[in-house]
Amino acid sequence: MDGTVGDLLDRARMHYRSCGLCEHRCGADRESGGRGPCRAGTEARVFKHRVEYGEEWELVPSHLFYLSGCDLRCAFCVAGVNAFDARHGRPLTAEFLGEAVREGRSLGARTLQWVGGEPTIHLPAILGAMAACSSPLPPIVWKSDFHGTPEAFALLDGVADVYLADFKFGDDACARRIAGIDDYLRIVTRNLKIAAGQGRLIVRHLLLPGHFACCFRPIVGWMKANLPDAGFSVRDGYLPSWKAASHPELARPLGPGEGDRARELAQAAGLRVIE
Repeated sequence: MDGTVGDLLDRARMHYRSCGLCEHRCGADRESGGRGPCRAGTEARVFKHRVEYGEEWELVPSHLFYLSGCDLRCAFCVAGVNAFDARHGRPLTAEFLGEAVREGRSLGARTLQWVGGEPTIHLPAILGAMAACSSPLPPIVWKSDFHGTPEAFALLDGVADVYLADFKFGDDACARRIAGIDDYLRIVTRNLKIAAGQGRLIVRHLLLPGHFACCFRPIVGWMKANLPDAGFSVRDGYLPSWKAASHPELARPLGPGEGDRARELAQAAGLRVIE
């Protein structure tokens, strides 16, 4: 391991003693068994990995590694318990990663995508596994809720080839009610600007029923004013999951044509809408 990688890993592992990887900034001593809102320790676990074709066209075929544990609690999360219980899955090791990467390459994977849950809470373990992996790694896609800290994004600078950002809410009140977090827009928009300055950025928004005016339109407006050249991906595959029924508007799927309407609005605003 060269000095640059060693220094990066040392900086990352400092967060195991006082965690500041996400904006909860809980300061948990994960080495001593402390647990913050994400409930993660020092071991990252992969509850699923597979080559997928349903991502944005410029990324596929993409080998997705799903890590358990998350810093948010979105009521509509499709991964549910797997995403929120950091004990689910098999430990992420360099040996496991190497075997999986070889398998993914044999199936045509062009990118390796870290997803969750939320990968940012597992940055030290991910960086360690990649550094010690015996197989050459494809371009790295970092799919995140973008609730991380600037310190976390500094660790990712030069590591992530593509950032895939979930811009979930365009309204702080919606974020607080549905995901249980405060100050959402300030944090996420700050991090989008950081990521755009580090490399390639794709901003993804999952359309939520009943949230066109309060969330989608403000997101389009912010993107137009701040990041009009970033790839903008509108996802219209919402289905009620986990605890979505606790929010009446989220208890139903999207209506017919809502995805096309959203894409037309984004294109009219001059955004670079991608499929």
